This record gives sequence, C-alpha cells and structure tokens, in this order.
Amino acid sequence: MRANNIDIAKMLIRQGEKLKKEGTVYRWMQFDSTVIHGSEWFRHSRQTGGGPIQFMKHFYGMEFAQAVEYLLNGETASEFVQYEKQAEEKKELEIPVFSKNMHRTFAYLIKTRGISADVVSFFVKEKKILETEQYHNVAFCGYDEDGNLKQINLRSTRSGDRFFLDIEGSDKHYYFRHMGNGKTVYVFEAPIDMLSYISMNKDNWQENSYVALGGVAIDALENVLNINPGIKKVYLCLDNDKAGNEAVERIGKVLDENEMGWDRLTPTLKDWNEDLLYGLETEQTEKIEMSM
Repeated sequence: MRANNIDIAKMLIRQGEKLKKEGTVYRWMQFDSTVIHGSEWFRHSRQTGGGPIQFMKHFYGMEFAQAVEYLLNGETASEFVQYEKQAEEKKELEIPVFSKNMHRTFAYLIKTRGISADVVSFFVKEKKILETEQYHNVAFCGYDEDGNLKQINLRSTRSGDRFFLDIEGSDKHYYFRHMGNGKTVYVFEAPIDMLSYISMNKDNWQENSYVALGGVAIDALENVLNINPGIKKVYLCLDNDKAGNEAVERIGKVLDENEMGWDRLTPTLKDWNEDLLYGLETEQTEKIEMSM
C-alpha cells in the first residue's frame, strides 16, 4: 500500500526525467503518450495504466518484489510476492461442448448478417467458426501458433438478441484471425466486421492477413505482427464512430513509433456489416496525422 502511494512524477523528476506540466497532470516526455497524476499513470498509446508498482513493471520490466523494494528505497517485499503471483494467475479457457449441427450458425451469418456462404464455409472448415451445443451460439475461435485453442467469442444466433461475450480464460492476443502469406494485415473490432469486409472484397483475400481485436485494444494486432515479420502494411478498419476514431489515433501512433506503414479504411456507415447489408462500396480514407 505504501509503495502504491508513491508520487510517480516526483520520483521521475528525482531521476532526472523530463516531465511537462499540463493542468493537473504531468506528461512524461520520454513516452509522451503517458500522463501522470500523483500516484496514478496512464499510457494512451497502449491503453494501460495503474499505480507505481505497475508503472515499474511496465516501463522498467521489474518483478513485483523488485518494484516494491525500489519504490520503498530498498525495503524488502518478499512477503508480498506469493500474493502477487496468486493475483496474476491466469484462468484456464473454459471450452464449451460444440454442436455437430451448425444450421443456426450458417443461417445467422449468411441470411441475417449477409456474409458470403463461401467465406463462412472457409472458417468453419478451419474450425475458427463453431456452434455451441447449449444455446447454439456462434463461437468465433482463436488459436496460437501450435494450433491450441486460446480464445472464444460467443454471439447469439437468435433474432434481436444482442448477447455476445468472450469466454472466461480467453486470451485476446489470439483473437479471431486469418494468417495469409502476403505483406498486408487488415484490422477490425469484431469478427462480424472482418467477415463482412472479406465478403465485399473477396479477390485473392486468403493471401492477406486479417485480425479482429475483440474491441479496440492493440494486443491481437501486436501478436500478429510479432509472429509474422513479413507484414509491411497495416489497414485499420475500425468502426466509423468516436471509439473507432480514437482507437485509430492511438494504434496509429504505436505503429508510427515502430515504423510500420499504415492507412485507414473507413466504412461508410457505422461498421462493415452495415455497409455489407446496404450494399455499399469500400472507401479508403487518408492516413490520420497523429497528435497526442
């Protein structure tokens, strides 16, 4: 508790770091998307933050005990290590029983969502689209490099039911995706958006890579780039709304920092499924200039 009440700005200033005062917060010039207020910090480019202990772990790679000892000027923290390990223990993925009959999934994706039957069939054969035995929800599945199931997103197939969630224990680093051999990756907020875009742009689509973020966090994209260094261009295809616009700016800044080329593809309406259902064409917008 004492370590997590340390004033981060004062600590950094004592270390000779440059900070810029902006109203009630400080901006850390070394990582200028990071703002600090007392014992709290937030890094906008990574959408992460917390207290002093998380700060030391995030920026300096310290273990929990090291962070506490540093913040308390050498006072031992060994008694807290076991608690921290228990708190950070990851839960196992709860894999549901899948149905052999996928009629509801095909009907929902093709008839209700307008996604091309051949696109749906491709992902079904890859076992990336399944259907649960109980409730008959669509299951969008993500696998690691060894073919292990790591993430499951469920969406209801019932008309008017907006139920969707990530199953307990899902790892967003391995969200629903397709890995091609080309140099381009297309990035979406949700699996439905990804499938809708592919349905409207099917020419040689399998050559490219596609990934859903499961929201607007960058984790799944970073993982794709890490395991496929051949990718040279990123297209951010996020929703045409406030959250999507802000995410493009944030993710774009990270890509700029890593010298990765990128552009934005924007749906005419709110998202790609709406464009698909209304028969609208893909529209590319110019790259947004980053400013934080």
